[in-house]
Amino acid sequence: MAAAYPVVRALTESDISAALDLITAQWPDIPRVCQERMIRQDPWADQQRAFGVFLDNRLVAHARFHHRPVRIGRASLNMIGVCEVVTHPDYRRRGLGHRVLRAAIDWMQSAGQHFAVLYTDVPDFYAGVRWGCLAEDFYYVPAGSVPKLGPGRFPITHIPIAEAPDSLARIFEESCGRHPISLLRTPAYWRSWPRWAAGNLWFGLLDDLWTAACEDNRIVAYGGIQRSLRRDGSLAIVEACCLPGREDALLDLHDALIARCRQAGGDPIELNLPSDHLFVSKLAPLAERTLNRNAMVRVVDLPGLLHALQSEIEQRSAHVSGPARVRLESPVGSAAISAKRGEVSINDSPDASRADFTPAGLGSLLLGYRSAADLSVAGDIEAAPATFELLDILFPHLHSHYWQMDHF
Repeated sequence: MAAAYPVVRALTESDISAALDLITAQWPDIPRVCQERMIRQDPWADQQRAFGVFLDNRLVAHARFHHRPVRIGRASLNMIGVCEVVTHPDYRRRGLGHRVLRAAIDWMQSAGQHFAVLYTDVPDFYAGVRWGCLAEDFYYVPAGSVPKLGPGRFPITHIPIAEAPDSLARIFEESCGRHPISLLRTPAYWRSWPRWAAGNLWFGLLDDLWTAACEDNRIVAYGGIQRSLRRDGSLAIVEACCLPGREDALLDLHDALIARCRQAGGDPIELNLPSDHLFVSKLAPLAERTLNRNAMVRVVDLPGLLHALQSEIEQRSAHVSGPARVRLESPVGSAAISAKRGEVSINDSPDASRADFTPAGLGSLLLGYRSAADLSVAGDIEAAPATFELLDILFPHLHSHYWQMDHF
């Protein structure tokens, strides 16, 4: 009898029960209701997809892909987060998981997505289908040695996420929204997010409470505590934001968040914040810096991504007397940029100076890097030194840590 041929397709409503069976068997510590909430209450549920492999009409491999729009400067990019990648134990090492990922990449390209990201403990599995590692800095401080930082004049309150006022959206926009890389959050997102995150053991707040600092009976800073996804026994301080000019309130917020972490038994405390955040700079002398290599990136549409970034590249190339041309080559796509005095075109010119990137190097270039020379030292780019200088002019040097608590 001939062996069954695997069928790969997008899942439908009728497949959700089988998908939840497979997911819950892989991660039994996460209640099934939480898994189902992630599917049904996602803020952009209409743009998410799940793909699966079927053998003899049985779902044996699965992955879910969900939309998370990102802003880099003035540019809006389409990002896909990837989660719940799992193959039934009886069907592993047959390439079925890779089939799911390839099918999803085809869908992403047709849907106008620019790049995809995920966290994983098995990066080599994804490297086999041209994903690259996007290294991030994380900081951990011992719970017992963190000093008080605040002036102590801002009253602290706790707000259930389901009752969060509109002022939190404003604070996020004026704080995180000003960071070079941030998630886009629409009013509809803020309305739907609490239903999705409430009680969610992977993505939600520790006890579904925001901590907020107030001034004159209005919230001027807020933040939350989440379980660390990287280190057992740790709690993470996330999304600590304040209105511009209210950094002293942010320091009182820091003290309240640290106290809550200690009370909940988290040690060490993870600062799940950008490296230029006030908390990180204040606590750096006490912190253990860890380079996390569990984040993976896959550029889906390089020309489309560069077109989306064109306004940013134009701004940076305003002083390039040019013409300057560079061609980005990688296993996941290629494109050329021509720039002169703020005039930029994205094309397929073969005459430009060539820079060869690994998937990781290309992701780092587009989502945050220190210098092209650093990428060369890491083995992620091969190009002439003059091309390094051009890349450093055209692409902003961003910190790649834009993840928020609901990143993917």
